[in-house]
Amino acid sequence: MSSHTISVAIYLSIALVGVGLQLAARMKGSRIPSLGRVFARIMSTRPGRVGVMAAWAWLGLHFFAR
Repeated sequence: MSSHTISVAIYLSIALVGVGLQLAARMKGSRIPSLGRVFARIMSTRPGRVGVMAAWAWLGLHFFAR
């Protein structure tokens, strides 16, 4: 198995866990916050906004710049 295949499998599993958590958060009576609530909480503070912008810049540099 190549390192590329392992990397794709890891990213796919992370995405599937994220989708699973979002679905679990949508269930009635769930104590898990939805992704929208998490981002609303993060974006309510200045350090949170700076962190989100830094993460977005990192993603842009590593995945979208070729």
